[in-house]
Amino acid sequence: FRKLAGLTLMSYIDHHGVKVRSEAPPSELAVAVARHFESMEVDEERVIGGFLSRLSGDGAEYARQTAYFDGTASSHSVRKRRRSKNAARPSEQVAAKVTRTDENGSWILASVQRFYCDTETYDVQDEDDTSKLIRLPWNHVMRLSTGETSFNKGEHVMAIFPETTSFYRAVVSKQPVWKLTPGSTTPIVKELILKFEDDEDEDGRTPHRRVPSRYVIPVPSVYFHEEEDDVDLNHPTSTAT
Repeated sequence: FRKLAGLTLMSYIDHHGVKVRSEAPPSELAVAVARHFESMEVDEERVIGGFLSRLSGDGAEYARQTAYFDGTASSHSVRKRRRSKNAARPSEQVAAKVTRTDENGSWILASVQRFYCDTETYDVQDEDDTSKLIRLPWNHVMRLSTGETSFNKGEHVMAIFPETTSFYRAVVSKQPVWKLTPGSTTPIVKELILKFEDDEDEDGRTPHRRVPSRYVIPVPSVYFHEEEDDVDLNHPTSTAT
């Protein structure tokens, strides 16, 4: 994707509504397009059928049919297959919710031992206590950042508080700085400057704290949000006049 022209990347981004920073360089656009493309689910039978339709000279009808949007969200099986494809791998560090409440600090740093596709559950180990396995549903585990995507100043996030292994709510207090690493053409954000919730000092001021970008993640409602959830599945009703 890095070999594609900038205009081609922007056309793809505009067509599919891919979210990117307004000042993103071409290398970052290429990464965003690649990730979106890899996450797309393909109906193989429909694609093959369309190809055969085009060969038979009925391509216009196929284009008309596939351009129609019926207002329905992806099926449960499609969503489940997508989640399995994007599941964290064994030995991968993740953020894991190990309490039933949403109190600050309920997400901790853990290591994945196994993901069960049939039940969409994980076995994880607390990084501070590897003596036992914890079984968690898929929506209690979040993958960590690679630094290739980041947050803007003012965004609400969760991050590991310095010298702990627990994630706490915070706000990005300064705009991230993108840098190139030696031998790479893709800029990344190595660290973020945050203000943590309930972190006021004795004078009531909240300090800025530096946190490696790997340990800064979206709040759960953003991380687990799927675009299909925005689709209005209710049929329009007409009122008699």
